Amino acid sequence: MSVRALWWVLFLGYAGVIFWLSDSPLPPGVPFIELPGADRAYHFFEYGLLALLGLQAFSPPTRRRLWGVLVLCWLYGLSDEIHQIWVPGRTADLLDWLVDGLGIFTAGWLWMRWRRL
Repeated sequence: MSVRALWWVLFLGYAGVIFWLSDSPLPPGVPFIELPGADRAYHFFEYGLLALLGLQAFSPPTRRRLWGVLVLCWLYGLSDEIHQIWVPGRTADLLDWLVDGLGIFTAGWLWMRWRRL
């Protein structure tokens, strides 16, 4: 398997893991320890990593590809939030989606600085 194909497998596989986790209902009665802001931090890093994997998969990097990947990842986050409307114990949350975008665009900014695009 080529390195490029490996990045694609990682990107698509990780997107699948995100969907699988968000499609899992929260079990009733199971204690869930929540640290203040932990949910937002999960969203930030979860989608930041998705963006970095996407940027690797869509390389070689150009500004156009960078923006395309970032918007694609953010739309994926939107579709994930909408999909959670139908998952028992979960809800769609606009703030979660905005934090997804913050993680995505922060990752894109870091990527751009690192690659000097």
